[in-house]
Amino acid sequence: MRRILRLIFGVTGPPIVPTTGWSAPLTLLSALCMSFLAVLTIVAGLAATRLAAEWRADLTGVATVRIAGIEASDPATVEKVQEILRTTPGIAAVRPLTDEEQHALLEPWFGTEAPLADLPVPRLVDVRLDGAGPDAAALQRRLDLEVPGTVYDDHGAWRGPLADAAAGLRRLALGAMLAVLLAAAAMVALAARATLAGNLEVIRTVRLVGGEDRFIAGAFIRRITSRAFAGGAIGAALGLLMIGGLPDLAATGILDVPLLPGRFGTAIMGGLVALGATVVALLTAQVSIRLALRTIL
Repeated sequence: MRRILRLIFGVTGPPIVPTTGWSAPLTLLSALCMSFLAVLTIVAGLAATRLAAEWRADLTGVATVRIAGIEASDPATVEKVQEILRTTPGIAAVRPLTDEEQHALLEPWFGTEAPLADLPVPRLVDVRLDGAGPDAAALQRRLDLEVPGTVYDDHGAWRGPLADAAAGLRRLALGAMLAVLLAAAAMVALAARATLAGNLEVIRTVRLVGGEDRFIAGAFIRRITSRAFAGGAIGAALGLLMIGGLPDLAATGILDVPLLPGRFGTAIMGGLVALGATVVALLTAQVSIRLALRTIL
């Protein structure tokens, strides 16, 4: 493992940075926690966004007509509503739901043993839209005039909140990622300064024998970055293992699209998260150590 890290980060030269001390596990743990939380945050954001997109897609291009009252059981009334819909521009297809389909919609609330046939259930008509659909206000006025009590619902009241929810979830995921990055950067900066403070004599000795601050900073930065890489890889792997244990709702038929990325996408995501933890540690260590060395005499 040490040889691999040397090849990746170019950790060469004399080992002036001790490999022990409380700052070493702090850097590794900070990168581990950041990567773990980053993986979970990304997956949660992707899953919520895909779920909202699926719900929004289910409501796009479709509408529903509800025939209430005693007219709901009158075949002539149902046929009249269908004729109105078929002759309305913007409607591509019309189909009344069967009793079995309507009962299936009500079973989650009433159960399978409820006498649904005896309840005054409205008759639902499934409407497929053509393009932008009909003029909803004009169609509703016509239905009120010819079949009172019939309601045309284009699901517009649901599409807007779902779009807002998807956008809000994306903002929340980005905010959580930013918070994780800032927390990780703060912990790495603290660990870097603690490492320097615990090795003042080493730094002064290296300076006495001609070592420049650039050489000293490079040694500390490479050591901190290698620890961050190891912690980031472990944290990303732990996050991916937890994700791998989640059920695949798409495979069960509950959803039409997978909420989680596939194996290839998940592997790429884990690698990018580990790389991100390394880059954050590298940049933070560079700034913190170079600034701290200026204050050490």
